[in-house]
Amino acid sequence: MKTQRLRHVIDFLFAAALFGVFLVSSVMVVAVGAGAYRSITGKAQEDSALRTSLSYVSEKLRQADSEGALSIGTVRDSISLALKQEYRGESYTTYIYEFDGSLCELFIRSDASAEPEYGTRLLELSDFQVERLADALYRVSIVTEDGKNASLLLHPHSRDALEEEAES
Repeated sequence: MKTQRLRHVIDFLFAAALFGVFLVSSVMVVAVGAGAYRSITGKAQEDSALRTSLSYVSEKLRQADSEGALSIGTVRDSISLALKQEYRGESYTTYIYEFDGSLCELFIRSDASAEPEYGTRLLELSDFQVERLADALYRVSIVTEDGKNASLLLHPHSRDALEEEAES
């Protein structure tokens, strides 16, 4: 009778130890997975501001692509990308610039004074630069709050189309 009881206790202890090992292993796998997930989502969020701001600038150029639409301007002391467009016989300019730690867009009539605080804040970043490299080639450089930077080369397509028409 004692041997049978001892056998049942050993069976119970073995099952409990096996369950404990399984439980500890499960918790460790979940902890490692959570750490990896946190790391991946953090990296994705950091890169998102960079990719989104460059994509935004590129898309704005595509929307406003016409002869003479792209230039470098200023909004008070900030260098900006200036995109001119005609709406209902009036000339308007879209300024894209950095102000107070944010990428901003300001859409106003071309003859109006551009004040940076009137712009719409789009994304947080620490620096936005535009430089003209050639006749129709511009470089836009962006630095995010965490110090990551990237550049985008812009070349308006309307200039190519006009040059091809002039050659034929």
